[in-house]
Amino acid sequence: MNDLLALLGKRIHELRAAKQWSQEEFAHVSGLHRTYIGQIERGEKNISFDNLSRVASTLGVNLSALLEGLEDGSAGKLPQAEDRNRKDSAYLQLEAKKLVRRLKIQHAEMHQTILALESLPAREGRPKAGRKRAIQVK
Repeated sequence: MNDLLALLGKRIHELRAAKQWSQEEFAHVSGLHRTYIGQIERGEKNISFDNLSRVASTLGVNLSALLEGLEDGSAGKLPQAEDRNRKDSAYLQLEAKKLVRRLKIQHAEMHQTILALESLPAREGRPKAGRKRAIQVK
């Protein structure tokens, strides 16, 4: 049984690597935890049917293609996603989520900067617009 789990884990790892996803990215798209993905790929976890189905779907293969040839050792060429020519929707979804997260961080930083600028004390004798003030060097 452990040999089958190791072979399945290797298959999942190869499919994930073919999509150039890190374990973290794959975990995010599949809804599973990153450490759980690592344990599956190393053959350490006995994956449930529900999670196996979720992994196959995320990788763009059906269950039979994911498991094909593992039991009798005839696993040859990796199963391919249905349509290699178009971008994988899970990948696009992940990229969109990354951009949204980055924009939220930038928005929060801009908001903090604005608050800091607004809280600066008003200086008396500010130079008027258009006039340059000489800088004194001591």
